[in-house]
Amino acid sequence: MKIAHISDLHMRYHLYGSAAISTRLSRLMPERFAQAVEQIAAEAPDLLVLSGDLLDYPIEDMESANPMTPALGLGDLRLIAEILEGVSCPLALVHGNHDNRQLVQQVFATASNDQVVAGHRVLCFWDEEDDDNVPQRIGAERARFNAALTDATLPQIHVQHYVVWPECNEGYPHTYGDGAQLRRQIGQSGAVKLVLSGHYHVGVPLFAEDGVYFCTVRGFTEAPHYYNMYEINGDCVTCDYRQLEV
Repeated sequence: MKIAHISDLHMRYHLYGSAAISTRLSRLMPERFAQAVEQIAAEAPDLLVLSGDLLDYPIEDMESANPMTPALGLGDLRLIAEILEGVSCPLALVHGNHDNRQLVQQVFATASNDQVVAGHRVLCFWDEEDDDNVPQRIGAERARFNAALTDATLPQIHVQHYVVWPECNEGYPHTYGDGAQLRRQIGQSGAVKLVLSGHYHVGVPLFAEDGVYFCTVRGFTEAPHYYNMYEINGDCVTCDYRQLEV
């Protein structure tokens, strides 16, 4: 099984302005993302993963304080959806802390949160930060997670925006508040093969612990625009770390 993984575009095209952090090249993302999708399509992956922060939605307008902003955000998300028409494989997608969740779910309403691809069960978890910006898996998403771990019929791939493991909390809480517990549950279940995250733009290279592979892809929004390509062969997972060829 071959998997392409991109995260953290922080796109703004119809949305006004750019990301507050100058290295996040929001306004270049339509062109650069389209180039990456073209490169990925040429490799014919079985699955494309987008693990959140598709947009750099203005935080001050996240609750629609500006009545124009949701329409601009919808325009940017529809642009992403149009670019994604260049790949024919299934899509696994979640929102991030810089996305408007309702708008993402509106545009990508047909994307499945629980699907079987190439003999693997692919689950997407739509988690949130708490008031202190600590990622949480609670409520219905925690219930789905717990239920999935009881079923080892097919090897599972888990997709989320935030980092499950390891702890990456220097300067900002990128890892779930109970990430160590999530990691223990995953390892003890025997059901999960691969755990994919974004959010932490520095990235964490692929590693294995308790028979489970974890990887956090680097942020695409910063040059030279990174993405990952994974290969699953039996119990073995490998990763090629790519960057955009411009």
